[in-house]
Amino acid sequence: MNFQEHTQPDKLERYSFLWSEIRLLIAAVALFLGGYPPLLYIFRISSLYGIENLLLKLCWIISGVASGYLLYRWFTGNKMLFGGKANLDTAAFFVSIVSGINLGITGLLGTNIGLSISSNKLILVIFGLLYLASAYHLSKRWKASGKKLF
Repeated sequence: MNFQEHTQPDKLERYSFLWSEIRLLIAAVALFLGGYPPLLYIFRISSLYGIENLLLKLCWIISGVASGYLLYRWFTGNKMLFGGKANLDTAAFFVSIVSGINLGITGLLGTNIGLSISSNKLILVIFGLLYLASAYHLSKRWKASGKKLF
């Protein structure tokens, strides 16, 4: 396997986008659970219990790095998404970016800024729905644009 092949800008864009899409879905589930990471439910029933904190931190840091990379590519790509500057595309993109950077900070500092602002169940559900809507919109637009984000 050629490592350089996977570090090309188009590959990094694709991997970062797909990671962010999956993260939005998992984060939405976590918000529906009151801010509880779904991974912890999996570890409750497996024999691997004990490495969950390390795995969560690593995933959160990767989320922050992926979002930071996508933000960089958006900024250097004339602030365009899917070949244009549609407001809904940009809004959905920034829901993903802010969510990912928040999780990256959580992985580094151990404090989830978003959850420290509010743990109100209704607000968490609303944001979970916003994450799902953003993931759906971005996925739909990404496929329609030939799987090109920038």
